[in-house]
Amino acid sequence: MTTTIAALPDHNRLNDPLWRKLFHSYRHVIAPLRHNGWVTDIETCGGEYHVRADLGDGTELIIASEYSLPVDPAEVTGWMVLRQNIETPSQHSVLYDSTPDRTQAHHGNGLIPMFARIDELDVPKITTQLMLSGAYSAPYGASHTQCGPVEAPGTAVARYFEWTQWLAANDGYRQVWERPEADGYPLSFFERVGHAVVARITRVDAVDHLAVARTPHSDDLDHLPVARSDG
Repeated sequence: MTTTIAALPDHNRLNDPLWRKLFHSYRHVIAPLRHNGWVTDIETCGGEYHVRADLGDGTELIIASEYSLPVDPAEVTGWMVLRQNIETPSQHSVLYDSTPDRTQAHHGNGLIPMFARIDELDVPKITTQLMLSGAYSAPYGASHTQCGPVEAPGTAVARYFEWTQWLAANDGYRQVWERPEADGYPLSFFERVGHAVVARITRVDAVDHLAVARTPHSDDLDHLPVARSDG
């Protein structure tokens, strides 16, 4: 078993039904932060919810929406990311804000722009480069593989969640299996009337970035910039 994700927070709420519900509902935000190496939690104090990630340098990220996070993530209209001093929360700055009428409002509730900004932070984090890939197969024998850009862990894992959500919501695929988080990088299997997709995040130790950039983009994933290699 390969551990690629930060440990769970150490507190007595891990078995609380509300905490577990929110932690799972917002795993598309929490998992990318944990793959950056940061212990990440859901705060539920006073009936207001937000994601909190310890950056390991005395500061933390607070991720909410226009106000606190709704119980249903489908109601999120944008993300507000605050970086604050853990000991002195009044010392803080807004890192990213895509809520309505704010600076990055055109990104809405998209994950990739938010994590691209978070990954720019000069803080202790995992520096492994990752890549999203999708292997398609059809009942008549045709198959092809698509690869995304080489990215920092947070952005790559956020891209995985955006794409797999798209497969289910827009392309009619059904997720039938997903590898447990503790067993390695995200990996899942989808099917649709004899068609199958394996979506995975892999570690990239050496890659020709220019070759990836030059490869034509796939029509299937225009909503997520990717490079394509058929075979």
